[in-house]
Amino acid sequence: MHTFHNPPARPPDAAAVAARAQAIFSTACDNVDSYHARRLDLARQHAVRGYAPHPTLRMWAPLAGAAACCVLVAGILWTRPAPRAHGTAAPRITAAVPQTAATPADDAAAVDVGSGQAEMMQNLDFYRWLAAQPAVAVAPGTGGH
Repeated sequence: MHTFHNPPARPPDAAAVAARAQAIFSTACDNVDSYHARRLDLARQHAVRGYAPHPTLRMWAPLAGAAACCVLVAGILWTRPAPRAHGTAAPRITAAVPQTAATPADDAAAVDVGSGQAEMMQNLDFYRWLAAQPAVAVAPGTGGH
């Protein structure tokens, strides 16, 4: 049997490979047909122009955002407690407040309460209740925290 002996081939030079690739690329660019040239041109224009959202989306997106804000405001207003009529005193919560003997000064202050002072009277009742609570001992070294 006849054997062929091929000497090991040297790998091509990097510069030779780059020159051959450049020549193939130049030939391909020069000989491109009109269909592919038009498709490449359209792709380039699309890339330069950037992504344009659909016109329907551009029209409805702000309206949807405004509708969502209106629903949010309506939900907040719906869950708020009803405003009190002008001149009425705030309802007093007496379940947690210990009943003490009312002094004439307290009754006079309660009668004289206007609409602007109703919140202050609620706070005053809370602080009276808080003062009546037993003191809580703080462990030494914690600094009250």
